[in-house]
Amino acid sequence: MPGLTFSTSPNLELVKTALDKLRDGMLTQQDNNGKAIATDPVVFSQSTADKAAVVTSVIGGGGYFGKTITGVAQDVTAKKIAAKNSPAPMTTIIAEFNKDIPISRNFMADQQHEAVAKSIRQETLSWIATRDQNAFSYYAYGFGTTLSTTIDDVALFSNSHQNANGDTVDNLETGALTDATLNTTIVSLRSQKNQGGVIVGYEPKFLLCGSTLHKDAMTLAKSVLRAGTGNNDLNYWSEMYPGMKVVWNQFIDNSGASNQTTMYFVGGSDHGVVRFEREAMNSSLTDWKQSAAGGNGDFYRYLMRAREECDTIEYVGTVGSTGA
Repeated sequence: MPGLTFSTSPNLELVKTALDKLRDGMLTQQDNNGKAIATDPVVFSQSTADKAAVVTSVIGGGGYFGKTITGVAQDVTAKKIAAKNSPAPMTTIIAEFNKDIPISRNFMADQQHEAVAKSIRQETLSWIATRDQNAFSYYAYGFGTTLSTTIDDVALFSNSHQNANGDTVDNLETGALTDATLNTTIVSLRSQKNQGGVIVGYEPKFLLCGSTLHKDAMTLAKSVLRAGTGNNDLNYWSEMYPGMKVVWNQFIDNSGASNQTTMYFVGGSDHGVVRFEREAMNSSLTDWKQSAAGGNGDFYRYLMRAREECDTIEYVGTVGSTGA
């Protein structure tokens, strides 16, 4: 890590660059063991924010396309007409995540590079965990209204959603994860009406659960033959949906939510659980002289900052089961 023994501005920037490389290396390190993270574009619909808050609405109504046999606009005998509606917008406040990491001037002067590098790697892992804990709590607490509600003012997973077309929509299931209950959950997703009242036929792109349930979920969804039976029946799920991700995150079953070890979720494309990113993780490094002048000791400070938030905008494209 060049420049650790210097305190002038150009060399301070060299040190920052070296530390940033360690940080970025940890951020881009991807696990291939079925773990879902907050930046996963399948599990979270990814969006950006350009202000301190994001105002979101959904437009529904209109129903299915009109049908005519003449192509004449005035032919109302065969067209189906429905009003277009939009519920009141909801506001998502973007949160800031921050941590200041003190690095002793003596560590720098004595070239204790590995100790500094290890500290940055560990703090980057702490940021990833913090980001994921925040994001996955919206799934884990999605059966109640403690953390968040959707744009229709009910829990993310509820049997009383009202879409913009005026339909009541149920995306809440129960029962331990089995072949039968997974079928019920996915059938619910397929037959779900969108905001316009249209059954679009969502297909499951992911099955999400906690680490406790993941082994059973993988066995059920990815076995070549039907899991848990004594015959050679074809496994419907692995045959029909080989691309369906079966993923886990430790902050589902370590969330403290009710049924945290049994809950599971299925979701389709472009669903309503959204992650808004305002500022990706970034950093700056302050000189030890600045810290000393403020009476805070002889420490360089590596300042890590990020701004983002997740929210449950709408129920569309998701079904959740308590697993109990």
